[in-house]
Amino acid sequence: MRQDDQVDVESVSNELYGLPLDEFTSTRNAREKQARSAGDKELAKRIHLRAKPNLVAWLANQLAREHADEIRSLFELGDALREATATLSGEQIRELSRQRRKRIFALVQQARQLAVIAGRKVSDETARGLDETLGAALADPDAAAALAVGRLTEGMQNRGFGGIPGRNEHSENPDNEPTAATPPSPSPRQRTPEQTERAERDVEQAKSAVSLAIRARRTTHDHLEAADQTLADTVARVERVRRQLDEALQAHVSAEKDQAVARADFDRADRSAREEQRRLAEATEHFDRL
Repeated sequence: MRQDDQVDVESVSNELYGLPLDEFTSTRNAREKQARSAGDKELAKRIHLRAKPNLVAWLANQLAREHADEIRSLFELGDALREATATLSGEQIRELSRQRRKRIFALVQQARQLAVIAGRKVSDETARGLDETLGAALADPDAAAALAVGRLTEGMQNRGFGGIPGRNEHSENPDNEPTAATPPSPSPRQRTPEQTERAERDVEQAKSAVSLAIRARRTTHDHLEAADQTLADTVARVERVRRQLDEALQAHVSAEKDQAVARADFDRADRSAREEQRRLAEATEHFDRL
Protein backbone atom coordinates (compact mmCIF):
# COMPACT_ATOMS: atom_id res chain seq x y z
CA MET A 1 0.00 0.00 0.00
CA ARG A 2 1.23 3.49 -0.82
CA GLN A 3 2.34 5.94 1.88
CA ASP A 4 -0.60 8.30 1.19
CA ASP A 5 -2.97 5.33 1.68
CA GLN A 6 -1.51 4.82 5.14
CA VAL A 7 -2.30 8.44 5.94
CA ASP A 8 -5.85 7.86 4.74
CA VAL A 9 -6.20 4.80 6.95
CA GLU A 10 -4.97 6.75 9.95
CA SER A 11 -7.32 9.61 9.18
CA VAL A 12 -10.31 7.30 8.78
CA SER A 13 -9.42 5.40 11.95
CA ASN A 14 -9.15 8.59 13.97
CA GLU A 15 -12.52 9.66 12.60
CA LEU A 16 -14.26 6.34 13.26
CA TYR A 17 -13.14 5.86 16.85
CA GLY A 18 -14.06 9.43 17.74
CA LEU A 19 -17.63 9.12 16.44
CA PRO A 20 -20.79 8.41 18.47
CA LEU A 21 -21.13 4.66 18.71
CA ASP A 22 -24.29 4.52 16.55
CA GLU A 23 -22.49 6.22 13.67
CA PHE A 24 -19.48 3.90 13.54
CA THR A 25 -20.75 1.20 11.16
CA SER A 26 -22.49 3.50 8.69
CA THR A 27 -19.48 5.82 8.49
CA ARG A 28 -17.05 2.91 8.11
CA ASN A 29 -19.16 1.48 5.28
CA ALA A 30 -19.30 4.88 3.60
CA ARG A 31 -15.51 5.33 3.79
CA GLU A 32 -14.99 1.79 2.49
CA LYS A 33 -17.31 2.51 -0.43
CA GLN A 34 -15.43 5.73 -1.21
CA ALA A 35 -12.13 3.84 -1.29
CA ARG A 36 -13.56 1.19 -3.64
CA SER A 37 -15.03 3.86 -5.89
CA ALA A 38 -11.56 5.40 -6.08
CA GLY A 39 -10.20 2.01 -7.16
CA ASP A 40 -8.16 1.43 -4.00
CA LYS A 41 -9.22 -2.08 -2.95
CA GLU A 42 -6.39 -2.43 -0.42
CA LEU A 43 -7.46 0.73 1.40
CA ALA A 44 -11.08 -0.39 1.32
CA LYS A 45 -10.07 -3.73 2.84
CA ARG A 46 -8.16 -2.02 5.66
CA ILE A 47 -11.09 0.26 6.42
CA HIS A 48 -13.44 -2.74 6.45
CA LEU A 49 -11.26 -4.39 9.10
CA ARG A 50 -11.76 -1.49 11.53
CA ALA A 51 -13.76 -3.20 14.32
CA LYS A 52 -16.60 -1.44 16.09
CA PRO A 53 -15.78 -0.92 19.79
CA ASN A 54 -18.02 -2.17 22.55
CA LEU A 55 -19.41 0.36 25.02
CA VAL A 56 -16.54 -0.03 27.52
CA ALA A 57 -13.93 0.52 24.80
CA TRP A 58 -15.90 3.42 23.31
CA LEU A 59 -16.05 5.18 26.68
CA ALA A 60 -12.32 4.61 27.21
CA ASN A 61 -11.59 6.01 23.73
CA GLN A 62 -13.68 9.10 24.42
CA LEU A 63 -11.85 9.67 27.71
CA ALA A 64 -8.52 9.42 25.87
CA ARG A 65 -9.74 12.05 23.41
CA GLU A 66 -11.80 14.40 25.60
CA HIS A 67 -9.81 14.15 28.84
CA ALA A 68 -6.28 13.60 27.56
CA ASP A 69 -4.67 15.53 30.43
CA GLU A 70 -6.39 13.40 33.08
CA ILE A 71 -5.46 10.21 31.21
CA ARG A 72 -1.84 11.37 30.95
CA SER A 73 -1.85 12.07 34.69
CA LEU A 74 -3.15 8.53 35.26
CA PHE A 75 -0.24 7.10 33.27
CA GLU A 76 2.23 9.16 35.33
CA LEU A 77 0.65 7.80 38.51
CA GLY A 78 1.12 4.30 37.11
CA ASP A 79 4.82 4.98 36.59
CA ALA A 80 5.10 6.14 40.20
CA LEU A 81 3.27 3.06 41.46
CA ARG A 82 5.50 0.71 39.48
CA GLU A 83 8.57 2.41 40.92
CA ALA A 84 7.18 2.21 44.46
CA THR A 85 6.24 -1.45 43.94
CA ALA A 86 9.72 -2.27 42.63
CA THR A 87 11.33 -0.70 45.70
CA LEU A 88 8.72 -2.16 48.08
CA SER A 89 7.94 1.30 49.51
CA GLY A 90 4.84 0.39 51.52
CA GLU A 91 3.80 3.86 52.65
CA GLN A 92 4.31 5.30 49.19
CA ILE A 93 2.33 2.44 47.65
CA ARG A 94 -0.58 3.09 50.02
CA GLU A 95 -0.65 6.81 49.25
CA LEU A 96 -0.37 6.26 45.49
CA SER A 97 -3.06 3.57 45.66
CA ARG A 98 -5.40 6.08 47.31
CA GLN A 99 -4.69 8.51 44.49
CA ARG A 100 -5.29 5.72 41.98
CA ARG A 101 -8.74 4.97 43.39
CA LYS A 102 -9.73 8.65 43.36
CA ARG A 103 -8.52 9.30 39.81
CA ILE A 104 -10.08 6.20 38.27
CA PHE A 105 -13.38 6.90 40.05
CA ALA A 106 -13.32 10.49 38.76
CA LEU A 107 -12.63 9.30 35.21
CA VAL A 108 -15.48 6.80 35.37
CA GLN A 109 -17.82 9.61 36.47
CA GLN A 110 -16.59 11.75 33.57
CA ALA A 111 -17.27 8.82 31.22
CA ARG A 112 -20.81 8.59 32.62
CA GLN A 113 -21.32 12.25 31.72
CA LEU A 114 -20.01 11.66 28.20
CA ALA A 115 -22.42 8.74 27.88
CA VAL A 116 -25.36 10.87 29.01
CA ILE A 117 -24.48 13.52 26.41
CA ALA A 118 -24.39 10.77 23.76
CA GLY A 119 -27.71 9.35 24.95
CA ARG A 120 -26.14 6.21 26.38
CA LYS A 121 -26.81 4.54 29.72
CA VAL A 122 -23.84 3.16 31.64
CA SER A 123 -24.73 0.04 33.62
CA ASP A 124 -22.84 -1.04 36.73
CA GLU A 125 -21.26 -3.83 34.68
CA THR A 126 -20.05 -1.35 32.04
CA ALA A 127 -18.69 0.94 34.77
CA ARG A 128 -16.76 -1.98 36.25
CA GLY A 129 -15.36 -2.85 32.82
CA LEU A 130 -14.21 0.73 32.34
CA ASP A 131 -12.70 0.76 35.84
CA GLU A 132 -10.82 -2.44 34.96
CA THR A 133 -9.64 -0.97 31.65
CA LEU A 134 -8.32 2.20 33.28
CA GLY A 135 -6.66 0.10 35.98
CA ALA A 136 -4.95 -1.99 33.30
CA ALA A 137 -3.69 1.15 31.56
CA LEU A 138 -2.33 2.43 34.86
CA ALA A 139 -0.61 -0.87 35.66
CA ASP A 140 0.88 -1.75 32.28
CA PRO A 141 2.74 0.60 29.86
CA ASP A 142 1.57 -1.45 26.86
CA ALA A 143 -2.06 -1.07 27.94
CA ALA A 144 -1.45 2.63 28.55
CA ALA A 145 -0.10 3.04 25.03
CA ALA A 146 -3.15 1.24 23.60
CA LEU A 147 -5.53 3.49 25.53
CA ALA A 148 -3.65 6.67 24.58
CA VAL A 149 -4.22 5.95 20.88
CA GLY A 150 -7.97 5.98 21.52
CA ARG A 151 -8.85 3.04 19.26
CA LEU A 152 -9.73 0.24 21.67
CA THR A 153 -12.35 -2.21 20.47
CA GLU A 154 -12.93 -3.90 23.82
CA GLY A 155 -12.04 -3.40 27.47
CA MET A 156 -8.71 -4.47 28.94
CA GLN A 157 -8.16 -6.67 31.97
CA ASN A 158 -6.21 -5.38 34.94
CA ARG A 159 -3.86 -8.13 36.17
CA GLY A 160 -2.01 -5.91 38.61
CA PHE A 161 1.52 -4.58 38.68
CA GLY A 162 3.07 -8.00 39.28
CA GLY A 163 1.12 -9.75 36.52
CA ILE A 164 1.82 -7.71 33.40
CA PRO A 165 5.46 -7.12 32.53
CA GLY A 166 6.39 -3.84 30.93
CA ARG A 167 7.60 -3.69 27.36
CA ASN A 168 11.20 -3.07 28.36
CA GLU A 169 11.19 -4.51 31.86
CA HIS A 170 12.51 -7.96 32.68
CA SER A 171 12.57 -8.85 28.98
CA GLU A 172 14.45 -12.05 29.72
CA ASN A 173 12.13 -13.02 32.57
CA PRO A 174 8.59 -13.58 31.22
CA ASP A 175 7.13 -14.10 34.69
CA ASN A 176 8.44 -10.67 35.76
CA GLU A 177 9.84 -12.19 38.94
CA PRO A 178 13.20 -10.97 40.18
CA THR A 179 15.87 -13.61 40.30
CA ALA A 180 17.67 -14.02 43.58
CA ALA A 181 21.25 -12.85 43.30
CA THR A 182 23.92 -15.46 43.92
CA PRO A 183 26.22 -14.34 46.73
CA PRO A 184 29.96 -14.12 46.04
CA SER A 185 31.64 -17.47 46.34
CA PRO A 186 35.18 -18.77 46.23
CA SER A 187 36.70 -19.79 42.92
CA PRO A 188 36.28 -23.46 41.96
CA ARG A 189 39.77 -24.27 43.21
CA GLN A 190 38.95 -22.93 46.69
CA ARG A 191 35.35 -24.26 47.01
CA THR A 192 34.86 -27.52 48.89
CA PRO A 193 31.98 -29.90 48.09
CA GLU A 194 30.33 -28.94 51.36
CA GLN A 195 30.56 -25.25 50.51
CA THR A 196 29.13 -25.86 47.06
CA GLU A 197 26.21 -27.85 48.44
CA ARG A 198 25.50 -25.25 51.11
CA ALA A 199 25.69 -22.37 48.60
CA GLU A 200 23.33 -24.15 46.18
CA ARG A 201 20.92 -24.84 49.02
CA ASP A 202 21.03 -21.17 50.09
CA VAL A 203 20.35 -20.02 46.55
CA GLU A 204 17.38 -22.39 46.16
CA GLN A 205 15.94 -21.23 49.48
CA ALA A 206 16.38 -17.61 48.46
CA LYS A 207 14.64 -18.26 45.14
CA SER A 208 11.79 -20.01 46.92
CA ALA A 209 11.41 -17.15 49.38
CA VAL A 210 11.34 -14.59 46.56
CA SER A 211 8.71 -16.59 44.67
CA LEU A 212 6.55 -16.87 47.78
CA ALA A 213 6.88 -13.15 48.44
CA ILE A 214 5.96 -12.29 44.84
CA ARG A 215 2.90 -14.57 44.95
CA ALA A 216 1.86 -13.08 48.28
CA ARG A 217 2.22 -9.58 46.84
CA ARG A 218 0.08 -10.53 43.86
CA THR A 219 -2.58 -12.07 46.09
CA THR A 220 -2.75 -9.05 48.37
CA HIS A 221 -2.83 -6.76 45.34
CA ASP A 222 -5.81 -8.73 43.99
CA HIS A 223 -7.49 -8.28 47.36
CA LEU A 224 -6.74 -4.57 47.20
CA GLU A 225 -8.23 -4.37 43.71
CA ALA A 226 -11.37 -6.13 44.95
CA ALA A 227 -11.58 -3.72 47.86
CA ASP A 228 -11.14 -0.80 45.47
CA GLN A 229 -14.03 -2.07 43.37
CA THR A 230 -16.22 -2.58 46.43
CA LEU A 231 -15.44 0.96 47.55
CA ALA A 232 -16.28 2.35 44.11
CA ASP A 233 -19.57 0.44 44.11
CA THR A 234 -20.51 1.67 47.57
CA VAL A 235 -19.61 5.25 46.64
CA ALA A 236 -21.88 4.95 43.61
CA ARG A 237 -24.69 3.59 45.78
CA VAL A 238 -24.17 6.41 48.29
CA GLU A 239 -24.41 8.94 45.46
CA ARG A 240 -27.65 7.36 44.25
CA VAL A 241 -29.14 7.37 47.75
CA ARG A 242 -27.97 10.95 48.29
CA ARG A 243 -29.70 12.04 45.07
CA GLN A 244 -32.86 10.20 46.11
CA LEU A 245 -32.71 11.87 49.53
CA ASP A 246 -32.26 15.29 47.92
CA GLU A 247 -35.24 14.65 45.68
CA ALA A 248 -37.33 13.46 48.64
CA LEU A 249 -36.37 16.55 50.67
CA GLN A 250 -37.30 18.81 47.77
CA ALA A 251 -40.62 16.99 47.42
CA HIS A 252 -41.18 17.40 51.17
CA VAL A 253 -40.53 21.15 51.03
CA SER A 254 -42.84 21.45 48.02
CA ALA A 255 -45.56 19.48 49.84
CA GLU A 256 -45.27 21.74 52.88
CA LYS A 257 -45.67 24.82 50.65
CA ASP A 258 -48.70 23.26 48.94
CA GLN A 259 -50.16 22.44 52.36
CA ALA A 260 -49.66 26.02 53.56
CA VAL A 261 -51.37 27.39 50.45
CA ALA A 262 -54.24 24.91 50.80
CA ARG A 263 -54.66 25.76 54.50
CA ALA A 264 -54.77 29.49 53.73
CA ASP A 265 -57.36 28.85 51.01
CA PHE A 266 -59.42 26.75 53.44
CA ASP A 267 -59.24 29.38 56.18
CA ARG A 268 -60.50 32.05 53.77
CA ALA A 269 -63.28 29.80 52.55
CA ASP A 270 -64.23 28.88 56.12
CA ARG A 271 -64.41 32.53 57.17
CA SER A 272 -66.51 33.32 54.11
CA ALA A 273 -68.88 30.44 54.83
CA ARG A 274 -69.28 31.49 58.45
CA GLU A 275 -70.03 35.07 57.38
CA GLU A 276 -72.64 33.92 54.90
CA GLN A 277 -74.20 31.69 57.59
CA ARG A 278 -74.36 34.69 59.97
CA ARG A 279 -76.04 36.79 57.32
CA LEU A 280 -78.54 34.01 56.64
CA ALA A 281 -79.40 33.76 60.34
CA GLU A 282 -79.92 37.54 60.55
CA ALA A 283 -82.13 37.54 57.46
CA THR A 284 -84.16 34.64 58.79
CA GLU A 285 -84.62 36.34 62.18
CA HIS A 286 -85.70 39.58 60.45
CA PHE A 287 -88.17 37.68 58.30
CA ASP A 288 -89.71 35.98 61.35
CA ARG A 289 -90.31 39.36 63.04
CA LEU A 290 -92.32 40.62 60.13
